[in-house]
Amino acid sequence: MTVKAKKQRTVKQKAFTVATSLSLLVASMQPALAAIEIDETDFGPSYGTMVADATVGKPLQLVGAVAGTALYLVSLPFSLIGGNADQAQQKLFVEPWDAMGRCLGCSVAEDNYYKSQANDNNLVRIVVDQPSEILINTNDYVIVNP
Repeated sequence: MTVKAKKQRTVKQKAFTVATSLSLLVASMQPALAAIEIDETDFGPSYGTMVADATVGKPLQLVGAVAGTALYLVSLPFSLIGGNADQAQQKLFVEPWDAMGRCLGCSVAEDNYYKSQANDNNLVRIVVDQPSEILINTNDYVIVNP
């Protein structure tokens, strides 16, 4: 082997070693970046968000829900002709009134969390692998295929 061939081989080996080391370093960092720890003592609405939601948010939601209901009623004949009455009902009537039921000062995620923690005798919760879980509503038919 010539000196030039040995130098090329050494450079290739160094490049391969650096690339392998970097990929192992990045791969070992992935689990640390994937986990997000939630401080449960700071979880939930604060005093400020509750006051803002009570004085500004909920009144605006009420105005939006009433306006959505009025728009739904006005657009109902056209929605029936167009065949999208169900979609108009969902977006203009159901969703605004459901938003009024969100807990005071809560974000959507916080409200979903609090509602998921409520006891429901018709709901079977199977913890598969923390935090993964399977929820089965016993009011529904459940079919398990092998």
